[in-house]
This record gives sequence, C-alpha cells and structure tokens, in this order.
Amino acid sequence: MRIWRIGLTALVLGLGAGVADARERLGWSVAISNDSIGEFLDRWQSSSVQFGTFLGPEWTGAAPERFGEMLEFRFRTDILTPAALDTPDPSDRRHAGVLAFGVHSYATPGRFEVRGGVDLVVVGPQTGMLDLQQELHKLLGFTVPELDDFQIEDTARLDFSGEVARVWDLGSARLRPFVEAQMGSEDFVRAGFDVTFGALGRGDQMVRSVTTGHRVPVGLGSGEGFSFVVGADVARVVDSLYLPESLGYELTPLRKRVRVGAHYRADPWDVFYGIAWLGEEFEAQPEGQLVGTFQIAWPF
Repeated sequence: MRIWRIGLTALVLGLGAGVADARERLGWSVAISNDSIGEFLDRWQSSSVQFGTFLGPEWTGAAPERFGEMLEFRFRTDILTPAALDTPDPSDRRHAGVLAFGVHSYATPGRFEVRGGVDLVVVGPQTGMLDLQQELHKLLGFTVPELDDFQIEDTARLDFSGEVARVWDLGSARLRPFVEAQMGSEDFVRAGFDVTFGALGRGDQMVRSVTTGHRVPVGLGSGEGFSFVVGADVARVVDSLYLPESLGYELTPLRKRVRVGAHYRADPWDVFYGIAWLGEEFEAQPEGQLVGTFQIAWPF
C-alpha cells in the first residue's frame, strides 16, 4: 500500500474519531497559493492547496482554553519546481511533489493563541504530483515539465510544528507577533508579525498558509465588509528535505517573507486574496518570487 493511502486512511479514521467525541463540525476552508496568481510565472514555490476541516465545541468567538478540544484535520498538496520546467539549471532546486495529512489543535490559554500539530509528509514520484502537473500543463497549453530525472526521491517524514502568538489592539488595528517552530521535512524557527486593519477577523478562527504565511479565515466570525492585512516574518532553516546538502544545496542564512492581503465578508461567504514576496531559499536561487493566495470559506 502506498504511503499516501496510509495517510488518507489515518485522516478518515481521525475524522470519525472527532465526530464520535461529541465535537461538532464548525466549518472548513481551502487556501490556494500559486505563483501564477502572484507573478504569472511557474517556478520554485509553484503551487500549494491547503484544505482544513474544523471540529470542536460550540464556537464562542475564540478557540477553547484547553489544547486538544478544537481540531483541524488538514490535507495539503505542494509542487516545488526549478525555474525552467523543460531544461532546468543543474544548480536549481529539484521538483518535489508533496502530499501532507495532518491534525492540528488550536487553543487560547490566557492572552495567548497557540497552535500545535503533526503532519505526515509524503514526497517524490510516489505522490503522482509531477504526472498531474504534466497533464494539467498539456491541457492548459503551458510548458510541460520534463523533470522525471530531476526530482527529490521518494520519502516520508513526520512534521511536528507549533506557533505561539499574542494579539494587541491598537485602535482599529490589531498587532499579532508570533513565533513558530517545526521539525521534520524542514527544521526551522521563525518569528514575525501580522497587522489587521478593520473589524473582520475578530471572533473568527484564522489559519496560516504554509507557503506564504497569510492568515486566512475559517468563516466563523460575524459582520460584513473589508479588512486589510500586512505581515512579515523571517526564519532560520537548518535542514530541508527539499534542498538537501547531499545534492550540493546551500541554504540561505535567513528565509524572509513579506505579505499584504484583503479579506471580504458578505454573509455567509468569506473571501481572501493576498500576495507575498518570498525571499531566496538557497544560495543558487537568483531572486525571490511573488506568490498569490486565494481562499474562500463558509460555515456548515
């Protein structure tokens, strides 16, 4: 049985356990990040689709105080590519198809907001993501990737990750500094901030896009209108499955992200679009890139 099938089975069993444990379905969200909706290119952090469904006690405007009561069951696909899909530079990053199945919990102990979770991350040709990308590019008339011999090999890792943040109200704005850490497919520590201008997002659960760092709504809040968000963070990455030292890659000392976005709500719809500048991830990468994130959510 392929690893991705094991991950999918575990996810289904987890969902069943969540329902049996008297948690109710709160809502779901899907965030699509793609450089084609950022800078209209197809390179490096090429594509990510992040889906989450949330279960927990009745929503009261904030996650429960106790960790483990509110759960997100998450599924994510990523496609990482070199800049040239047909004739890649040997020093460029290799293609990596990624499937990830995870469970995350959210809590608000005291004045803090906390997330912690684990993801089974499956990488390589076994995911079928390169095959899917090739078929989609043929259908859309884009450059067809010729990267069968330029891929990260089959492997799987467990990602353990967590984030701690605190929110300060500054008039109509909210400042949310945070720290984050992960061990697994990439080992890093990260620090940054997000600032929200406007009332939307208050009383809602927000989820951070793994690729761009945008925090997108689940759709549990109330009110209508617009909010604008800006944010930035910097990470020290000490090891990466996608840029292994054994293949000659040298990681950049710091990985930087800067982002801006807009959130619109018209009951019951929540829509978000943002754009993020992602700095270089390895020394041979000549420049950063712009990646867009689009999200739509509504409660059950």
